Amino acid sequence: MDTIEIRQRHLHAGLISAVAAVSAVSVATVGYQGASAGTFAFLGVGLLGLFWLSSLVYLRPQVTFLIALVFLTSPLALALSLQWSALISAFLLGGASLGFTIRTPLRSFVPDPLFLPIGIFVAWTIFSAAYGLSVGNEISYVLGDCFQVIEFALVYFLVVQLVRDERRVLQALRVLLSSILVTILVELLLFAIGSSAGSILPAWSGTSTSEVLVRTIDIDATILFAVLINLYPIARTRRQRLWIWMALIPTIANIVLSLSRGLWLCSLVAIVASIVLQKREGRKGQLKAFALMGICGALIAGAWRMGSSSDGSLLGVMEERVFHGVDQVEEGFAGTESMATRRFLEMVIVGPQVLSNPWIGHGLGATYVIAGFAVLDAGTRGLIDHHFIHNLYLVTAFRMGVIGLGLLVWVLFRYFRSTLGAYRKMPLVLNKALVAGFAAGIIGQLVLSFTQPTVIDHPTCALIACAMALSLRLVPTVGTRRSMELKNGV
Repeated sequence: MDTIEIRQRHLHAGLISAVAAVSAVSVATVGYQGASAGTFAFLGVGLLGLFWLSSLVYLRPQVTFLIALVFLTSPLALALSLQWSALISAFLLGGASLGFTIRTPLRSFVPDPLFLPIGIFVAWTIFSAAYGLSVGNEISYVLGDCFQVIEFALVYFLVVQLVRDERRVLQALRVLLSSILVTILVELLLFAIGSSAGSILPAWSGTSTSEVLVRTIDIDATILFAVLINLYPIARTRRQRLWIWMALIPTIANIVLSLSRGLWLCSLVAIVASIVLQKREGRKGQLKAFALMGICGALIAGAWRMGSSSDGSLLGVMEERVFHGVDQVEEGFAGTESMATRRFLEMVIVGPQVLSNPWIGHGLGATYVIAGFAVLDAGTRGLIDHHFIHNLYLVTAFRMGVIGLGLLVWVLFRYFRSTLGAYRKMPLVLNKALVAGFAAGIIGQLVLSFTQPTVIDHPTCALIACAMALSLRLVPTVGTRRSMELKNGV
């Protein structure tokens, strides 16, 4: 019997190895040859996808969903193109959704105050996608725009349905925030390595330093920053404060070294929102922490030499970025076409086009004409049809019309109304701090969305949807009351 079992195990191992070898060769062939790859190569990739999808469905949907969250916030996304990142995200979220559908009875469905506005917003997105295809917009752009909204809605839905009790909420928070912190540390390591780290991170070259500086741009870091600064006032022991500072210091460093005015402003808005949300006792603790961070940060920035120039400091680089931003705004609204003014030039070019079709917009995937030298890697200085728009509110009105923009505002309004309406009545200190952190972080993201459409932009849209859903799981809304009833067997 032992010999038979050993032979069976060897046979299973051999079959798995053979499948893995065939799949690896197929993936490599398709990845190298693209659409010209053979039929057997595509068949191998299809079998591999079916195998992994079955494996994801076999797992508990909570596990599959946490894997998806880790992928979306982990350093893996740095090494992948946006298309591959979206494909893997769709695969993981699809596995979690299929597993939830198969394993969960309809009677255990958890309601939520945002399901109606998000559902109508998704329906309008699908209509805008169909309209975009009907007017001839490029299908890849249409699918990409539609996917990002569906990804946002799907992540929100899965959090509500799968993260039902306090234990699962805390588990999801640990996984999510730990993954973001790991990404922050990896980016700081790449910054320390410098330009030799390759093209994984963007770079900047200015007059304040003689070298090209790697930029640690991580939009997720602003959400973690907002949560940490709201947890600090409730820390009662030195050990708790020490752990918060150990996470807060690299997070602040990542935001500062991003050299992104948008992330700086986003973090500043999150600080102001946190102070407003805190009670008097909490404000004192936060203000002390902010004063300490400001003084230490100014001293370090003034003393930290950037590059090989003895005159260049981090503070000088930050000053140059701020003053350069003022020039970008003035030149952009004046119509100067350059790489530096493209964010504000979009408002001048696209804004009038919104008025030509104000109600339903130009459909998902719609492009606009702009000079090639104002677009990164355009390959020409002539006029081109460009797709990406930095302003969330402008791009929503341009492609989905005033109706689409109104639906998006409705989603956000219902979120803040449901969250903040119950926030001040919350008795639990930890839950209240987490809700304040998520709400403050999302307020900062809404300001950042004037120059980067993070709310419906992959992969940050998934984190923002997760933060919105988790914060509503922590306040006594209809959804959380229903969750407690299910937990108690009602």
